[in-house]
Amino acid sequence: MTSSTLSLAGTAKDVRDAALHYWSSFGWPVRTSYTEVLLTLQRDMLAVVMDIDRGGPLLRELEAAGSRGCVLSLRGNGEPWWAFLITAPEPRRVATPPGVWVLSEGTDLPLPQGSIPANGVGWIREPISGGTLFDGDLLLDTAAA
Repeated sequence: MTSSTLSLAGTAKDVRDAALHYWSSFGWPVRTSYTEVLLTLQRDMLAVVMDIDRGGPLLRELEAAGSRGCVLSLRGNGEPWWAFLITAPEPRRVATPPGVWVLSEGTDLPLPQGSIPANGVGWIREPISGGTLFDGDLLLDTAAA
């Protein structure tokens, strides 16, 4: 599973508290900046990013199939994006569908600091202890269909 790294350098109490929550509840490798909690993606925990027009139907299809996981709402270039947290797909996978990006190990993603979205970062589906990641192969296969 992911490294349980935690770094709480000089931030506000609410930012530190949110980082501690992700680290202690899920074992996620997080660090803080002065204003953000950042999740550092690992070899066994990646993210798949797409626009909300594609993400909404994909999430509904995955949930209808019984697949559960967490999804972040992000903002980039003024547009909303969804980031699905996934287990690493098999190395055999060569291509991803158009309009879908797999973020690699070492990439930092901002995490919400509470239940109210801030700076465009919020949960579409919050993580739950013991089952927070979508299966990477299933998600990419479903996105390609």
